[in-house]
Amino acid sequence: MSLAPPSSNPSPQDAVIGFHPAGRSWVSQGGTAPGVEPLPKLKGVLLASPQARAEVADDFGHMVSRLPLAVLRPQSADDIAQMIRFARQHRLKIGPRGNGHVINGQSQVEAGIVIDMRSLNAVHSVSEDRIDVDAGILWSVVVERALAINRTPPVLTDLLELTVGGTLSVGGLSGNTFRQGLQIDHVLELQVVTGEGELVHCSPTQNKDLFEAVLAGLGQCGVITRATLKLVEAPTHVRLYDLGYPNLEAQLRDQRLAVENERIDYVLGFALPERSGTGWMHRMQVLQYYKEPSRPDDAQVLKGLSYQQGSESISDLPYPTWVSRLAPQLAELRQNGMYSLPHPWSDLFVPDSKLDAFAAEVLREVSPTEVDFYFPVLFYLLKRSRITRPLFSLPPGEDISFLFGVLRTAAPGAKRSVPQMVQHNRELYERNRKWEGTHYAHAALTLSPEEWRARFGPAWENLAAAKRRYDPDTVLTPGPGMFR
Repeated sequence: MSLAPPSSNPSPQDAVIGFHPAGRSWVSQGGTAPGVEPLPKLKGVLLASPQARAEVADDFGHMVSRLPLAVLRPQSADDIAQMIRFARQHRLKIGPRGNGHVINGQSQVEAGIVIDMRSLNAVHSVSEDRIDVDAGILWSVVVERALAINRTPPVLTDLLELTVGGTLSVGGLSGNTFRQGLQIDHVLELQVVTGEGELVHCSPTQNKDLFEAVLAGLGQCGVITRATLKLVEAPTHVRLYDLGYPNLEAQLRDQRLAVENERIDYVLGFALPERSGTGWMHRMQVLQYYKEPSRPDDAQVLKGLSYQQGSESISDLPYPTWVSRLAPQLAELRQNGMYSLPHPWSDLFVPDSKLDAFAAEVLREVSPTEVDFYFPVLFYLLKRSRITRPLFSLPPGEDISFLFGVLRTAAPGAKRSVPQMVQHNRELYERNRKWEGTHYAHAALTLSPEEWRARFGPAWENLAAAKRRYDPDTVLTPGPGMFR
């Protein structure tokens, strides 16, 4: 899987010029056949070469492969609108793909059309309070352009090599979500192409139903093609406190304490494999943003925390270095081959009151050798009161919940096979559902339409109504299997 724009430039012979409805096949440049319907006039290109199709039939999970008939590399939102209308006319499924960082084939389209959004990557404008960008742009580029004027998006995923449209379609969380909400909570306006091929502008005050249906809506009601995102003042530096704990209970207790009164800017818990591979190490990262010449007060930041004395590491980093910290790790993963291994991740939203016992049980079941220092077990703390978009489903009844992520890599010699890991994900999901827990939609988990309905809870009816209105023929984004 590539986490960069396509490296190969298609030759003119690769470009599709028409569709043969009877044979359900494409005709490329120089070809001809009776009954061929010409494509709409596109600024971009539609490709049907084996290489282009194979590239988008894979993702970061490397467990699911669904081969499309063609790949659209658009150069405008109008290209997407025209091809969605064309797909609808010919009963073809079509869906967007960002940088392919999903796990379970969510952005793949069997025997349909994949829209490779990475070619739609312009920055249209930047000002003090907002940035207007195409949906295929990487967050790393958004951050670079914002930092040029000392601004930043309020919430950034730990990995920046993701597209804006991709994270807005699932939520976009971070270690500061307990304070700032999700990336979708800081969207000012969107341009969306619906399943009818209509180009629509939407916001909290204009076409609100569509706006709320596409943010964390998994591409079911429209393709996000452009987004206006909120910017805030950027810190110059961060102070990172890396703290060790004797056990999971102590680490989670401090994670809850750290977010009280919002005295800390970012907090993330870890369970890491011991060097021996037989047990777990428990650590927590706490972060304080600052702008020179001021400095954080270490005593105030660490007040009341019960980490193991002598385990702490305190360091200062420039803010740009911190937010791009995973880029070197990605390069290492590509070099050592771990990036191309299957990644059957489990990402569950667990109610605060159930987390400690559930997480301890899971860590007894999961071998430390199934994770590593690149992809460990993670604990993100979230507050429902900070999240404003209705489709981001968290357990009801409690303000605090945790994203409990078991980021498994199916390395050679692992005790479980990939199917066994995926089956274990299902078992964990079922246990979490008993107390109305949910899951993060990019994970290695397949749900039925009935399970999706339960997952969205009260928000389902509005989502289903938006689906009927904006994608009446159900052509968009079949990968999640939500509507059939």
